[in-house]
Amino acid sequence: MPKPIVHTADVLIIGGGFSGMWAAIRAAQQGRSVLVVDKGPRDWRGLGMVSGGDMIVMQPEFNVKDLLDELVYYYDGLCDQEQLAVILEASYDRFRDLENWGHIFARDENGTLLHVPQRGLSFMRYYLYHPYGKGGIHTTDTLQAKMNEYGARRISNVEITELIKKDGRVCGAVGFHARSGVPCVFRAGAVVLCTHTGGWKQSYLANTCAGEGAMLAFHAGAKLRNMEFLQHWNVPVLFAWEGQTGMLPYGARFLNRDGEDFMKTYSPGRGAKVDPHYNIRGMALEAREGRAPVRFDTSTMSEEGIRVMTPTGGWMLLNDQKLKKLGIDFFNMKTEWMPQLNNDFGGIAADTRCRTGVPGLYAAGRALSVHTGVYMGGWDTCITSTTGYIAGEEAAAHAADVCPDDMDMDAAQESLNSTMGLLGKPGVAPKDVVRRMQEIVNPVDVSILKTGRGLSRALAELEDARDNILPLLGAAEPHYLLKLTEARAMTLLTEMYLKAALARRESRCGHFREDYPQRQDRPAWVTLEKRNGEVCAALDPVPLDRYPIRPYRYYMDDFAYPDQPRTE
Repeated sequence: MPKPIVHTADVLIIGGGFSGMWAAIRAAQQGRSVLVVDKGPRDWRGLGMVSGGDMIVMQPEFNVKDLLDELVYYYDGLCDQEQLAVILEASYDRFRDLENWGHIFARDENGTLLHVPQRGLSFMRYYLYHPYGKGGIHTTDTLQAKMNEYGARRISNVEITELIKKDGRVCGAVGFHARSGVPCVFRAGAVVLCTHTGGWKQSYLANTCAGEGAMLAFHAGAKLRNMEFLQHWNVPVLFAWEGQTGMLPYGARFLNRDGEDFMKTYSPGRGAKVDPHYNIRGMALEAREGRAPVRFDTSTMSEEGIRVMTPTGGWMLLNDQKLKKLGIDFFNMKTEWMPQLNNDFGGIAADTRCRTGVPGLYAAGRALSVHTGVYMGGWDTCITSTTGYIAGEEAAAHAADVCPDDMDMDAAQESLNSTMGLLGKPGVAPKDVVRRMQEIVNPVDVSILKTGRGLSRALAELEDARDNILPLLGAAEPHYLLKLTEARAMTLLTEMYLKAALARRESRCGHFREDYPQRQDRPAWVTLEKRNGEVCAALDPVPLDRYPIRPYRYYMDDFAYPDQPRTE
């Protein structure tokens, strides 16, 4: 094995997307040396590059209790109200930072900000980037320019394989360069995980996230939460298209085989203007009853909606132009759509200052546990900007009191030996493990209309693959060593999901158990941690006694899905 390259920084940030760049900017503003490490290529800046750049913001005229009340309702009471309040209260400052740095949010002729209300809520509104279609790329360009201004460094094409601890404190990480195979050691005063939790590589929107963030945190001793919630998305069968979050409020709808707006049956008051996971549940039920395929109908959209949501730049404009050459006019025809599993909604459990409970380790953005199985447009941009900023600030403060050179180099070398020893080893291709994980998690009774029988069957299949196939993985060259690491992480992620989903014996938010279709009286989180090398799940009651809002209404009650227990 070649001699490792050793890098040193006060603050090491793993993951170079929205939250990672916000963390880097804030830590560098505090005078700390900052290094961002990402496994993507040089110009890759995370999944935010393919987003719309829109953002939910609590404007100054709003009261945080009003937005918090809507979130308690939307999350069916299963939310950390203290954490959400901090995110909401910080959102306007980050919004103003972006505007001051040149990010353009759409306004009308009178200068009033344009917004789209989310999921039928009054105060949870996202503010659109202008022109539509370029927002994600412009956000990443803006944040990268600020990183450069403050002297934060970035290294690409590096896969991090383990966090290194000394005396219980995270003091750095190890990994390797995914092209050259050169091992790397990163010494740091503090580490911020901004990696996303991970998923199953089934979508262009999530093809880089495989679970390494969850794996790194889990093996370092952090707890994870909300891993039983999956992020599904409605997508066209034949091509990619963004924007349903905006199009549905403007009048778009989903139709079944018979041309019926079926969501009006499942939700008479809201129809399809709801969280995607409720629409997907309806799609699965329609398919089971023989009323597929489902089509997305834009003909009922308002003229304003078509004007606002027609892409004017970026990859979405290229999509629109190519589709029209093929005779597909998205805003003037019905297109067949389907559910698609993207990733896991859960993440690392942390406090309001993004501290994980493991000294020296912080988490931000989609690596952090905030979501509980439902989604709003622009909410991730809000979460990544606010928590990235907070995590960067906290990590910088922690790093000021420790020496980044204080690292257990023996532990680092031992970890590297374990990983790099697989390089050149023949064996099972990592893609075969990835495909097996997809096969395990995709069935309807495992991922959408869940049953204990389906989840238990999947867990048995997972354990067989974990014990009998994973040890046979090989990596012919460095690129496949990265893929091997992803396959290992995805296997752990799948196990976490299945064990958490089995532990939640109720239906709530985006989690629907056909064998437990009702909601339990008291909300509780499913928390996962490592005990004796195993993934162990426990129920952790939501501390309603100290929160300002007690749940009194529930978003899930706005829907009328079959409520008879189903076990087959």
